[in-house]
Amino acid sequence: MKENIRLVICDVDGTLANKGARPLPATLKALEYCHEKGILLGLGTGRPVDQRMIGRFKDWGLDFEPDLIIGVNGCELWTRFDRKKEKFDLLPKEEVRKILDFMWDLDVNVCVFEDGYDKVLARRKDWMIEDSMNRNRSNVEFVDRERFCKYDVVKLEFHYDEEKYEDLIMDLISRHPSDRYVWTKSFEGTLEFMKPGVNKGTTLERVCKKLNIDLEDVVACGDMDNDIPMLEKAGIGICLANGSQTTKEAADYVTEKDVNHDGLGEFLFKYIF
Repeated sequence: MKENIRLVICDVDGTLANKGARPLPATLKALEYCHEKGILLGLGTGRPVDQRMIGRFKDWGLDFEPDLIIGVNGCELWTRFDRKKEKFDLLPKEEVRKILDFMWDLDVNVCVFEDGYDKVLARRKDWMIEDSMNRNRSNVEFVDRERFCKYDVVKLEFHYDEEKYEDLIMDLISRHPSDRYVWTKSFEGTLEFMKPGVNKGTTLERVCKKLNIDLEDVVACGDMDNDIPMLEKAGIGICLANGSQTTKEAADYVTEKDVNHDGLGEFLFKYIF
């Protein structure tokens, strides 16, 4: 076992479990092992922090909560020690408007989390929004372009058909460079714009300082590009076998098996615990 592990923080979708699914036995056992050994457990996710995310472990049959949650790719932070949600570095509404100026005509879907899943704005209902409404009990309001630009936001999210739009979107982004926003891919066909300087890594650093944890004593696990800053900050960064190539290259280790075959849990018990 690696000595002095004080925190294990994991992305959710594609890392702990497939989207909407429950972790497989070895991964659940790894979470229980950390809890029993006094190792803090965190979730580092692109999802917003609300009671649904706080209760995620209990939904999976565990009898404890996460010790901390980094939400919306670093824009939100919650810990069970103070039970408060902090928000950082919102994307200004002026930048939201500029991004929509060059993305809107593609007819891709737009999504904003104004208050977690309790208040979600969307352009229209697509399969991802419908799935979220069913699975997360999301309260979704379908709005026009101007409504998206009313307030500063934690992130501006786009859903699209990768086969149809990927190359076009990448070209558009390259032709609209800005130091006022950054973008990342969190899932296939999902693109997210946020304010520069905020990511899972910066908020991991923030919460470790708050809890007096050395980053070298952190194990971070993920699968997609939005996980890279978190994996790079941690003493050990682990990417799932199903992860993106850039995330694999940034990680210290890549699991032998993917999320569908209990890759994370088996790797942790074989090499880390």
